[in-house]
Amino acid sequence: TTTSWRCRRDDPITPLLNQWTYQAMVHELLGIENNRIDLSEVPGIAKDMREVIMSPEQDSFFKDSLNSDFGEIGIKIKDLVDKFQQQQHSTAAINSISDMKKFVDNYPQFKKFSGTVSKHVAIVGELSRIVQDNNLLGDFEIM
Repeated sequence: TTTSWRCRRDDPITPLLNQWTYQAMVHELLGIENNRIDLSEVPGIAKDMREVIMSPEQDSFFKDSLNSDFGEIGIKIKDLVDKFQQQQHSTAAINSISDMKKFVDNYPQFKKFSGTVSKHVAIVGELSRIVQDNNLLGDFEIM
């Protein structure tokens, strides 16, 4: 008996077997090593986003979204961005010393949240680009 191994990129069945969860797509399409993703080849990526850490222990959005499918991730990212915009607008109205103190006290959490939003928007954007460029959704239809 002869066993023949083919490159997975030429395998028409593998896309049907792939999981479309956030965690699976990150692993399969971007690659992750030691909780790090190399985004340095992503067109137009900011310098501070060239390598990002994706650890469920350190990133509550990733932890809560590990098993979400590709469609759900789009919705969750939009909700995350909307929440960030609301926080950003609430920090814009600094009219008193009390407002300034509250802003300074909350700044570390705001900065962390900003990084989380930027990271996941960049990752989902790159996943979307890869899916589209490689026609990974193909001509599949539900029967």
